[in-house]
Amino acid sequence: MRTQLSAFVKTYGLLFLLGSMTSPLYAQPKVVGKISFARGSNAAQQQDAAPRILGTGTEVFQGDNIQTAERSFVIIEFIDGSKVTVRPNSNFSIGHYEPLSDDPKAQLVLHEGGIHTRSGTIAERNPENFQIKTNLATVTAQQADYSVRICHDDCQQEQTRQAKNGPEPADTGVVARIVEIKGEVYADNRRDGDAKERRLSLGSPLYSEDSLQSKKDSYALMVFRDGEKITLQADSKMEIARYNYQNKNEKDQALYRLTTGGMRVLTGSIGKTNKDAFAIDTPVGTIGIRGTGFDLACVGACTNNQPSTSEQIRQGQMAGLYSHVWEGQIALINDTGEHLLTMPDSNYIASRNAVARELPGLPPLLFNLPIPRPDADHSNLQQLFGAISRKNVPAGLYVAVHKGHIQLNQDNHSANKNTTIVLGKDEAAYVDPKKELVRLAKQQEFQARDPYLLTDSHGGHEEYPDIEAISADSYETNTNDASQCDND
Repeated sequence: MRTQLSAFVKTYGLLFLLGSMTSPLYAQPKVVGKISFARGSNAAQQQDAAPRILGTGTEVFQGDNIQTAERSFVIIEFIDGSKVTVRPNSNFSIGHYEPLSDDPKAQLVLHEGGIHTRSGTIAERNPENFQIKTNLATVTAQQADYSVRICHDDCQQEQTRQAKNGPEPADTGVVARIVEIKGEVYADNRRDGDAKERRLSLGSPLYSEDSLQSKKDSYALMVFRDGEKITLQADSKMEIARYNYQNKNEKDQALYRLTTGGMRVLTGSIGKTNKDAFAIDTPVGTIGIRGTGFDLACVGACTNNQPSTSEQIRQGQMAGLYSHVWEGQIALINDTGEHLLTMPDSNYIASRNAVARELPGLPPLLFNLPIPRPDADHSNLQQLFGAISRKNVPAGLYVAVHKGHIQLNQDNHSANKNTTIVLGKDEAAYVDPKKELVRLAKQQEFQARDPYLLTDSHGGHEEYPDIEAISADSYETNTNDASQCDND
């Protein structure tokens, strides 16, 4: 062990160690976290100071440069709740960390190797204020678990080993992205029991079984993989009940539920190819389409069994479903049968057992709203969802999302513009040494089965016999000391 630590200090800290013998004493830097787990030979170092060996419980400070040796790693638990695993053979710096200020910020720098991060309250409050910087791009995240890796030939070697073991990485589950948003719009996923409610922003990914809710004076315009576009208006609730598009062994299908408020819809290739594959459920019936654009507004509880006057309905003052078609035709089916509505007509349905009532025009209260009609959007589907496949792992920066979503920003000075990619769960991106940023069709094997993840080992630990299969819980409770060394 002494030989291993000696080599480590010689490699990473000898010059600073010698310099510190004649350096003056400085004020103690700010404590920003502690080591919750350590394995092998790891050290931290302040500028012009001697390196410190890192063990479980060791404090880490703002300004620390942390370096890990072969077969060694540490997990840092920061005081805002974020966690970072620093992989073997990595060089990582805590450039700035101010979690308790009025405007909390953190800037972490990955120089070499790799890290896995679980975001904390700084990122949750303002994702732009929690940054992981590399020489090729900057990563920001909100409520996410994600990996950042600078690869040389090491990742290709891992890829070759891991490709022989276990299933391929999962295809991405992202079904749509937010392309325009105002105010506060939130989503949560009923399929993922561990998922937290997330505030949506420009570029945010959406998933099948997401439930969306918009607040007052808010809206969100989303674009789906098949080209379908939906604007969710203020004070509304909708669910992406089921969405499949070009998935293996699954039929294309788009099923939504509107329970409160309103939505503006422009159908995509799913509805145009097979009208029966598209539907919107509401409390008064199910909306089918014929390749179209239309608006729906659920007033109150979206169902009404009380008597109402024609004037109240024309003004949009009664609970129930109001519909308007601005392109094509829709069919609303309930207990009384099928009610067709063709451009440019409007109607009102009070309940599931009520017939449709034609309206002479749109109730201004419901439809004269400052929200974009979805056909006004001209988003490029290739830019939103396009990805490339790679069998080999060339040198460069690799980013993978295991939970939540992140934003990858890269200054492309040669093109005089900023390049940004937003990644959702199971998505990945690559930045080559020439700073070209691309989305990958799926995570690489070395990313998906990385044994140094915070959440679980993903079955990859058998490739690293010196590392036991440890979960997030055991990271926090393990009492092994950092001085523990491998004896192979």
